[in-house]
Amino acid sequence: MIRRLLAALRLRASTLRFRPPARLVPRTLRARLSILFALSTSLLLIFNGVLLYHGLKTRIEAASAREMTTTLAALQLRLHTMPSIQAVSADRETWHNQLYGHQNLDIALFDSRSAPLIRTNGYWPNAETMTVRAGVAPVRVSIEKLPLRFLVAMALLGDPSGTQVRVVVQYDASGERALLRAYALNVLVVIVTGTLVNALLAWSIARFGLRPLARLTARAEQISSSHLAEPLPERDMPGELKELSRAFNRMLARLHESFTRLTQFSSDLAHDMRTPLTNLLAEAQVALSQPRSADEYRGVIESSVDEFQRLARLIDSMLFLARADSIRHRLTLQCVDGRSEALRIAGYYEIMAADAGVEIVVLGNARFEGDVLMVQRALSNLISNALTHAPRGSTVDVQCAERRRYAHLSVSDTGAGIARPHLERIFDRFYRVDPSRHNSASGTGLGLAIVKSIMDEHHGECSVESVPHVRTTFSLRFPRHPPIS
Repeated sequence: MIRRLLAALRLRASTLRFRPPARLVPRTLRARLSILFALSTSLLLIFNGVLLYHGLKTRIEAASAREMTTTLAALQLRLHTMPSIQAVSADRETWHNQLYGHQNLDIALFDSRSAPLIRTNGYWPNAETMTVRAGVAPVRVSIEKLPLRFLVAMALLGDPSGTQVRVVVQYDASGERALLRAYALNVLVVIVTGTLVNALLAWSIARFGLRPLARLTARAEQISSSHLAEPLPERDMPGELKELSRAFNRMLARLHESFTRLTQFSSDLAHDMRTPLTNLLAEAQVALSQPRSADEYRGVIESSVDEFQRLARLIDSMLFLARADSIRHRLTLQCVDGRSEALRIAGYYEIMAADAGVEIVVLGNARFEGDVLMVQRALSNLISNALTHAPRGSTVDVQCAERRRYAHLSVSDTGAGIARPHLERIFDRFYRVDPSRHNSASGTGLGLAIVKSIMDEHHGECSVESVPHVRTTFSLRFPRHPPIS
């Protein structure tokens, strides 16, 4: 129960976190930069203003305290030369002269019974200065609601009885407060003015600094399918935008390559589908050109079956490649015995191999993690391709081997082989080494492309080596433990 309560409290606290409304966040980068610059400047000005204000206040208070202490010490020395209380009261001019040059100071002298002996005109009498316990060392007294500060001490007269006089020095801080208020007002004006000026400057600087981004945006808006090969400018861009331009150009290069492949794929697909459809249409038109018997119609339909099968294989291969291109399959990984799967596929093609006078030989062992159905399809495409090109009386060798972190499966035959210029494109879609076989019903031109797609799904590699009229070998390299969840 307690755990549930704590979990509910944590959930409630997470929902109460402050998040500024989206409408309060500036939409443009220029506005955000300007606001950030203005805020940083205002904070800096506020910090400096507060620091200078407190520094000025501390200096003024220290100077006034030093002035009060010096005056008090002078009064104590003067009183020590007085022979009696009567002499103190009689010499008023002397005490007024003690304040010469100290416009903010006033003094008062009191006897031991708190009776006033001397008071200057600006002195403000109060009870706190009379009740505070003071000795020779001064005691500071301040009144909260008044701009007055007091320094109270006792002074000894020069008579033999050691008579004491209470000395009070008063400082009027109203001038200081007015000065500090004026200074604070000036600081506030500087902060507000500086913030506004900085905001305008920041807006102009941000606008000037973001001009390359505006040019980049304008250039990007001109990009279309017919201008993918035209890169974005990089030379005149600042360092940050130069990296962005390079990333965009790399993306454009990939898009251009993909678009080119898609265009070529569409063209090849239309060409490959047009041939069987043209044949079917021609046969149907011939059959319908005049009345025919049931056997003749049956012959036309039977002759169309091959074309229908070719279209079915073509559509099946296209769907597989389309799914592989659009989203990666979630492969069903399990331990695959390469030799067992090769023997199983060889058994499927046993009749076809016997008709072609070719023997399929499986050698070696290899175990790895993979999708069994995908592995079977890749091996099936390679063995079918080898049987198509292997001469009568030869063998198709299927080799299985393990090398460190990879499992290798290879299929080789001793047919006519593949010339070197064709090796780089042999795994492309609809690519055929022999153009004369383009309209053949034996294949769709997508078998090796499907093999490559399967290897990409397994994070593996496929390759081909060929010596014409000697041996052609297609190799598949599977990671024994592919990084696939």
